[in-house]
Amino acid sequence: MIDAQNKFSHHLIIFLASFLFVIILAYSGIGFPRSVAAVSYIILCLILLIGPAVKIWPSVVKIPPKEFPWGVRGEMGIWFAVWSVIHVLFVFHGRDWDVIGYITGMSPWAFGAFVAVFMAIILAAISFRGAINFLGAEAWKWLQNYFTYVIFWLAIVHVAYDRAFLRPGFPSADFLHWTYLLMTFAVLILQIWGFIKTVQNKEQK
Repeated sequence: MIDAQNKFSHHLIIFLASFLFVIILAYSGIGFPRSVAAVSYIILCLILLIGPAVKIWPSVVKIPPKEFPWGVRGEMGIWFAVWSVIHVLFVFHGRDWDVIGYITGMSPWAFGAFVAVFMAIILAAISFRGAINFLGAEAWKWLQNYFTYVIFWLAIVHVAYDRAFLRPGFPSADFLHWTYLLMTFAVLILQIWGFIKTVQNKEQK
């Protein structure tokens, strides 16, 4: 999810774009806590869409600006972790900072999301060149890939069960729930398509 080629300009652009999106969502009526959660999940989905998109359509990396979004997955991964932590802080604030009480009484899908945030923090912490030198490229890459997919599946459970399907009146009239579902299916479809493309390319060689 995170590479070691982090650039300040990339971070600034991603921060400004995600912050603007948080503001727009918040003033659309869903509030800041849910807006922050939405932005973090959307960033995660975009990260997982970029990889297979490049495999399926290699020429897209030549479309200007070449570095966006194809070359900024590392920076996006860090901001996914940042917004996720902010979301957790909103949750704790909503529980009057009774952190221990919240953690001991949380639902399984909320606990899964909590674990996902912890894993995202780990990935953000090893997002620098020194981590690659210390861990080794192969171990570093394994952590990135494995943790990213685990985070995604934990997030799916949290989003689907805690924020969509368990709410009364499904199918939901909340546009954010449908945004989650559409992006989730988009990730799954492109990941499967990208895997098939990789196998085909290997057979051709």
